[in-house]
Amino acid sequence: MLRAGFEIIMHDRLRRLRATEAIYAATKEPAAIRARQLERLNRNWTRAWQEIPFYQAWRARHSLPDAIGSLEELADFPVLTKTDIQENAELVARTPGATRTTLTGGTSGLSTAFPMNDQDARSAWTNSFVGRGWGGVRPYDRLFIIWGHSHLFGGRGVARKRAVRAFKDRMLNVRRVSAYNLDDASLQRIAASLEAFRPAYIIAYGSSLMHLCAHAEAAGLSFAHIGTKRVVNTSESIQPEEARRVSTLFGCPVVNEYGMSEAGVIGYSCDDLFPIRVLWHDYIVQTRERRLLVTTIGERCFPLFHYDTEDLCPDSHARDEALLSLSGLLGKARDVFRIVDRNGRSQEVSTFLFDHILKQIQTLRSLHFELRADGVVLIKYTAAADAPDPDAIFRRLEQGLRLEGIEVERSRFAFERIERPLQTVAGKRRTLQVQAGTDDE
Repeated sequence: MLRAGFEIIMHDRLRRLRATEAIYAATKEPAAIRARQLERLNRNWTRAWQEIPFYQAWRARHSLPDAIGSLEELADFPVLTKTDIQENAELVARTPGATRTTLTGGTSGLSTAFPMNDQDARSAWTNSFVGRGWGGVRPYDRLFIIWGHSHLFGGRGVARKRAVRAFKDRMLNVRRVSAYNLDDASLQRIAASLEAFRPAYIIAYGSSLMHLCAHAEAAGLSFAHIGTKRVVNTSESIQPEEARRVSTLFGCPVVNEYGMSEAGVIGYSCDDLFPIRVLWHDYIVQTRERRLLVTTIGERCFPLFHYDTEDLCPDSHARDEALLSLSGLLGKARDVFRIVDRNGRSQEVSTFLFDHILKQIQTLRSLHFELRADGVVLIKYTAAADAPDPDAIFRRLEQGLRLEGIEVERSRFAFERIERPLQTVAGKRRTLQVQAGTDDE
C-alpha cells in the first residue's frame, strides 16, 4: 500500500517536473518572464488577501491594493519579517489548508513557525530538480546527504516519521548521514560509506563539507574516482578556496543551493558557487539596502510577499528590480556586528570576514563568535592537534583586519578552544551569539 501510494506521488511529481522544465526552456526573454511572474503574483496575492486571515489583516493595515499592474509596484509593499509572523502567530495559525508547520532552523536568529501542506513539498521537490537538472542530476540518481533533521526530534508520530523517511530514502536511492556528530570516527564511517555508495551527487552544509574535507586530506583520501557529478552546498556560506578543496576531493564542481525552510528552494548555481540562477517561475527576488527580499508566486500554503530573508548580497540594485540571478551572498544580516578599534571607534564587521581571515589557518576547523556585554569578541574554535596558540590566531586576525583598514587591540578579543562544533537544532553551524546588554542585541 505504501509503495503504491509512493509510486502515484512520484508519477505526478515527474509530470510536474517535465512541465516546469519545458516552461524554463521556452521562456527566455526578460519581458516574457516578467509577464508570467506578474500573473502568478497577482493570483497568489488575490488568494492570500481573500482567504488567509493574516493577509486579510496585513492588507487592511497597510492599505494594499487588490492587485498590481507591474512588478515595480511590489517594491511599495511593506517588508514582511519573521517578527511580523511571530507577533501575529494566532492569525498565521488560522491559515486554511495547513496540515503542519515548519520551524526556521535557528541560523536566522528567530525560530518561527510557518504553515505548510503538501503543496509546499511538491513545489520544493520540483524546484530542487529543476535546479539540479542544470548540473546534469536527475531524479533517482544516487544522493548522499549530510544533514540535520530537527523535524524528526519530537512531536507526535516521531517513529512513523522516521520510518516513512527511511522508506522514501530507499525508494529514491538516498543515503542519509547525520550532521550532528562529525568526530573522527563518524567522518571515517562517512568516508567508507561514500566509497561504497558512490553517489551521483552530494548535499551537505558547508561546515560539514569542510570537516569531511579536512579529515580526507589528513588521511590521504580522494573520492575523485567515485563518479560524483556535483557537490551541493546548502544553508551555509562556503568560500571559494574551500569550494576548490572540496572540488579537488571529489573531482567535480561545487555548487550552491539557495533557499530556506519557510520559502523553499529559490535558486541553484550550475558549475560554480555563483552566479545562482533564481527559479523565477516560483519566486520574485528583489533587494532593499542589499538585503534580499523574496516573494513566493508558486503553489504554497502560506505565500510570502516582500519577505526579508535577512541575507545580504554584494551588489546594489534598484529596489524595484526583479533579479534573475545572484552574483554572491554575504551571509545573514544578523551576522554583522560592531567592534571597537584601537582608536576607540566603532567598526562594522561580519562573521563572514572573520571566517575569511581565520580559515587561512588550515588547522582551525569550526569557528564560532560571541559578542560579550563588555564589548570583547570571544572566538570559539575546534582545531587539529597542531593548532596555533591564541596569540598566533590573534596575529593572523589582526593582519587580516588591517588590510580592511581596521586596527584592533588584543584585549578586545578572547579565544576558547572547544572539543565539538556548536550547532543549531538543525545541525548547522552556530555562527554568532550576542550577549544581553550589547548594542547589537
